[in-house]
Amino acid sequence: MARLSEKYNDSCIKIFSLLKLLIEDKADYTSVMNIFADEADVNNSIFPVVLNKYLNTLKIFGIKVKKVKNKYHLLNMPFNIDLTADDVKAVQILKAAAEILSSVKNKEALYSFINSVEIRYGEYAKSVAASLESEVHFDLSFYFSKFQDQIVECERLCAEKKKLEILFVSGDIESTIICSPKEIKYLNRKVCFSVFNQLSRQVFDIPIDNIKSIKQLPTISSAKEISMSVVYKLKGRLANSYKLKEWEYSNGFDRDGNLIVVNSNEDPDVLLSRLMRYGENCVILTPKFMRDRMTENIDKILENYKD
Repeated sequence: MARLSEKYNDSCIKIFSLLKLLIEDKADYTSVMNIFADEADVNNSIFPVVLNKYLNTLKIFGIKVKKVKNKYHLLNMPFNIDLTADDVKAVQILKAAAEILSSVKNKEALYSFINSVEIRYGEYAKSVAASLESEVHFDLSFYFSKFQDQIVECERLCAEKKKLEILFVSGDIESTIICSPKEIKYLNRKVCFSVFNQLSRQVFDIPIDNIKSIKQLPTISSAKEISMSVVYKLKGRLANSYKLKEWEYSNGFDRDGNLIVVNSNEDPDVLLSRLMRYGENCVILTPKFMRDRMTENIDKILENYKD
């Protein structure tokens, strides 16, 4: 077999270096220029010719590249994912949901994910997506549109980071808390204002439609405010099959084979509701007030079965 020339190897490395930048979405003009600096100076008229040679090489292999302002972007990947019509439909629903999100951070993250999926579409997925764009409209705006003004206001409060006095309704009871704003959360068909309560050292997700009034206080929230952790253990088969949430961690199993989980930053009502589903295979260890709330919930359930 003939030995490959050094020049041939060098060209291959440059192609893969360019492809790596494109896949990572870091192919700005300067970074691309640095790959080919030994062949032509950027100020030299030869440079565009050199660059086009490598872009045409990618094109021969079916990889399309587009320049937008000062950056190059992949229009498709060198490999595709075999997606079904239902998969493509799910992506279209995500796109519709992204359009109505107010949070810039959440919206950008969702669009980035959608783009990473779409550039891996094969021909079948592209044709399905095209038909859905023209024939189907997923209107999800009714979920949150009526809260648009409140969402924008809560996002402003989060950005200003001042402490708040919030009056809200929980059940049939009005409550007031002094808290620090954290973020807007979209939970199924419910939008919540996530806040940190200084008194209980907990994070609460308050449904926006339950908020009666918000008063901004002059004090700036401390960056060191951390919610109290809830520690619980899982027993039996659940201990071995349980998948930790991104806000949880574990140091492993105790001597009886129970999984010890440390949970931080989850709304206490949501957490209790979830742990209730685990039945006898879950025991809250600390803090005591969370054990007491779990006991109260169990007692209320038992009341339903008394004669």
